[in-house]
Order: sequence, then structure tokens, then C-alpha cells
Amino acid sequence: MKIFRKIAAFIAAGIMAVSAVPAASAASSYFIYIPAANVNLRSGPGSEYDIKGHTGGAVSLTYLGAQFDSADILWYKVQDDNGFVGWVSSNYSRRYYKKSAKPKMGKLEYESDGSAYGDAYEFVYDTAREANAIGVQVAAIRGSDGKIFDFTYGYSKLNTKAVGNATKFRVASISKVAVAIIALRMQEQGIVGLNKKIDKYWGVKLPVGVSLATLLTHSSTLKYLSMKSDKDSIAEQLVKQSNYTDGQPGTSAVWYYNNYASSVAACTLELASGTLLDDYARENLFTPLGVDMSFFAGNIKKQERLATLYEEDHGLELTVAEAKCLVPDGEPAQNGGNYIGGLTGSARDVAKMFFMLANDGRFNGQQVLSPESVEQLEKRYFTAEEYGGKFKQCIALRYMKDLYGTKGVYYHTGNAYGVIALASYDPETKNVVVVLTTGASHERDDNGIYKICSDISDCVFRNMSDF
Repeated sequence: MKIFRKIAAFIAAGIMAVSAVPAASAASSYFIYIPAANVNLRSGPGSEYDIKGHTGGAVSLTYLGAQFDSADILWYKVQDDNGFVGWVSSNYSRRYYKKSAKPKMGKLEYESDGSAYGDAYEFVYDTAREANAIGVQVAAIRGSDGKIFDFTYGYSKLNTKAVGNATKFRVASISKVAVAIIALRMQEQGIVGLNKKIDKYWGVKLPVGVSLATLLTHSSTLKYLSMKSDKDSIAEQLVKQSNYTDGQPGTSAVWYYNNYASSVAACTLELASGTLLDDYARENLFTPLGVDMSFFAGNIKKQERLATLYEEDHGLELTVAEAKCLVPDGEPAQNGGNYIGGLTGSARDVAKMFFMLANDGRFNGQQVLSPESVEQLEKRYFTAEEYGGKFKQCIALRYMKDLYGTKGVYYHTGNAYGVIALASYDPETKNVVVVLTTGASHERDDNGIYKICSDISDCVFRNMSDF
């Protein structure tokens, strides 16, 4: 009867628990909200830990701390009013400021000086406020002379530190473009072939003819599986016929935006080269571009530039202290999750990468990527559709015609850890625009692109020649 009362108390608090542990004392400015029933609470920060209980419905819990698991997914340590302590994945929960601790963001204003650049700056402010953003960073490079224009709004830490043009954001799925560039550079060096089967790199026979090209165009037929952080576990997934859908790889009929497949592509590159992609990228991409970027925020040289990241409802997604903990495992094929969304840098950094592509692989007099590789990167394989928008799928990039006053742009969007992002370039004018935001609305426009990023890009592309 005593045990029944203990379990019933947890149900009333929103948690159905198997057993309780002593309450931990911790002063915190945050709480954790779990919006659904049957979310597992585990004994440690990872899905490999035992399930101690699960939620009986939506519940708010005391926040005791956070830790990344082996796949770099953030887990929160939580406690209920009865002393039950467990860990919940950030995939199924949200961290918020307590009402008494939440900073209040004032209304930010910018008045144009009447110039085209000033008008665009005012537009950035108006658009950011409308989207309820906490921070916005924009970098544009004009193709005619290579001049860079910056626009910043709001905070890299709410009400504490302003966004600057050197602030470092996690750029989300734009990371995949960097991985594609690395794949093409490795192909130039004879390390990989984009159209070759990946079987030999994994040392197993795959039931489907998967190549780097089909992985990077989201048309491999590999299902969207749970992320694994070690080579053997990934290999086990790859050899199962049941982990593939029916259809011909490389065709639009099997297209499905697939983070897992992109992770496999990155891990394949590490196995083929015997090198961590972050190390390879530093030598072959980041250093030639002169940028402080990394797939791991903990490897950014100037850590003081890292931004705190907020979700669209202004929940706290990633603190600077947590971001600093993101460093690579030393073994190839162990870091796939970071390569699909962990690239960290400023809008300027990303703009330089895209400006290199817009100029046939050349940047500041150096051939970073061959024109032939850029041509392969820009090859339009088939038409795909997502969120109502139709585009041509390329190697990681997308191409959409008649966009932002151009005949067409190559682009990629991003959405992770609260960052909404868009990077794009016009292959004719060589103009580049990159928009990084945090805490902004996820609303999309008629082309399926995040509206805040799309609206700002449209304004800047159309007016850049007058800046």
C-alpha cells in the first residue's frame, strides 16, 4: 500500500515512476517542460540508460543540469515535487526561464539614413521584430567587387550581449554543404568517388547500391534511422534490407530529406580518408577561406564569440557553456551527428564559403575547389518538393529559379537548436546572402523557405547593387 501511494504521487505530478531517488538540491533559473505523455525518464543522460519512469501527461519539472550523450544530443536532469530525479532528452522537452528569472526583451528600433543600405538595415529590424527573433545576423557579398555588407539585430545572449558580425552561431543543415564540398575535394585527391558504392569503406556488403551522391541528394533509399555514434552499429544498420525503401536510388521517386543518410555520408568520408572531417576541413576549406569555423563549437578558437541559442518560443536551446563541451571523438565514423548540423561560424564565414562556390571554387586568388567539382556540386539531378516549394536537388545544394529578383539561386536552409538559417548565391551575379537567426518564428513562405530568412534575403539581393 505504501508503494502504491508513492507511485500515485508521481502520477499526480505528471510522472509515472518505478522508483525514486533522493532529491538533489540545485538553484536554477530554468525549468523543463515535457508536453506529452509516455516520455521516458532515464537513470542517466542517454537512451542506453534504464527507464526509471515516464510522464503521465504534460508536466513542468525542476531543472538540475544538462549533459550531452555520445551522439551529442542534450539531456536534461530533472526533478519533480516529490523528489523523483531522472533524465529526459531535449528531443522531447524544452528548457525555459522561470518567470521570475526571464529577461524582458525591449523593442529594438533602427531608422534608415535614407540610403539603400540604411533602408535594408531598417527592413532587417522590422522583419526580425515581426518574427519575434532574439538575434539576427546577415552577411552579403556583392559579386561585382567582393565587398561584404553586414546587418545585425538583437542579442547573442538575451539582454546581455549584442549580436555582432563575428558572433558564432550553429548554422544547422547548412553544415551539409560544407560536407559536400569536402566530399568533392576528396574526390579531386582520389580518396573517394561520389558515384562509387560505399561498401568498401564500411567493410560490408550493402543490399542496395548506395553511393555518396545518392546520400548527399537524399535519394539513397536508406530510411531515416536513429543516429548511432560508432562504426559497428552504423554498419549493422546499413546491411539490413529492411532499413531501405523500395525504389531506384538516385531518382526523385525515392527522395526524402534524410539527416541519417547525410550522417552516413560524413562517416563514410572519415573512413575513406582516415581523418576526422573537422581536421580535414580546417586544412582544405576553413584555412583557405580564412574563417574560424568548426563542426564542433568547442573547437572554435574565439570561444567568447559563441552565441546562446533560443527556440521560437524563446525556450533556451543551447548555452555557451554547453556549446563549449562539443568536441569530436577521436575516431573516424563516431561524429556523424555533428556533420549534419553542428557547423559553427558567423554569417560572414558561411558567406565566404558560398562566395567561393559562386566563383567556380576560387577565393582570394586561391583555387579551393576545382571548377569541375563546383560544376558537379551544382548539377541539378531532379525536381523535389518540400513544404509546398519545388526545387532542383543538387549535391547538398538546392536550386530554385526566379527567386529574389534573380534568374535563380543555389541555396540551403537550416533549422536546429533554435537557429533558422538560409544561405544562397546567384551563379550569374555572384551575389551571396546568408541569414542566421535565433529565437525566430519557423513560419515558411510560399516556396517552403523560412519566411524571416527569405524576406531578408529578397530585400538584400534586390538592393545590393545600390549599397
